[in-house]
Amino acid sequence: MTSIAHRRAQVAGRRRGERGAGLVELAFVAMLLLLLMASTFDYGFAWRAGLAVNESARAGARVGSGQALSRGADYYALNSVKASLSASGIIDNVQKVVIFKSTTADGRVPASCLTTSPTGTCNVLTGAQLKALTASSFDVVISSNPATAPTGSGCLKTTAALRAGWCPNAPRSNSQDSGADYYGLYVQISYPRKFGAFGSAISVSRTAVMRLEPTGFGA
Repeated sequence: MTSIAHRRAQVAGRRRGERGAGLVELAFVAMLLLLLMASTFDYGFAWRAGLAVNESARAGARVGSGQALSRGADYYALNSVKASLSASGIIDNVQKVVIFKSTTADGRVPASCLTTSPTGTCNVLTGAQLKALTASSFDVVISSNPATAPTGSGCLKTTAALRAGWCPNAPRSNSQDSGADYYGLYVQISYPRKFGAFGSAISVSRTAVMRLEPTGFGA
């Protein structure tokens, strides 16, 4: 009887050990699944934010290219970006906006325009500068009559931007015969993660490039 009881105790002990090991394995698997779900959730919302950023970049580039040589080109383009981001509820997450002259086949933003002290053929604003943007941020006079061309250089003032290196009076070219310039617009935001397991934020950036149109006010 003693041997039978001993064997039963051994079997019960093994079963308890197996259940304990199973609980440990379940805890590890559950933790991995939760991390996967959290990551998927965050990246899903970041992807959604990316769609809004892409739309804002395209809206700005479309307006800038359509305005072509107008002295108000950048004013109107940046206001389109600002309106699009505000409508999407992510205007407070903007880190940087760059208007640049695109000269490469891939439309990439020049590296010198993305540094903390930007240089080159581009105009660079921080998120705070974009939010504070008004007509007085530019050397431009916008008439209340839409048939009257804006006057001034069209440049961003030095107090309103990190860099003003490609102004509407640079000059820009919209000549379809000799080669029109390509108007690039880059928008970068910081999407705050809902779960901090993989970091506090995801950087989301999009670029749109469009050729200057043969319409708009002349120089």
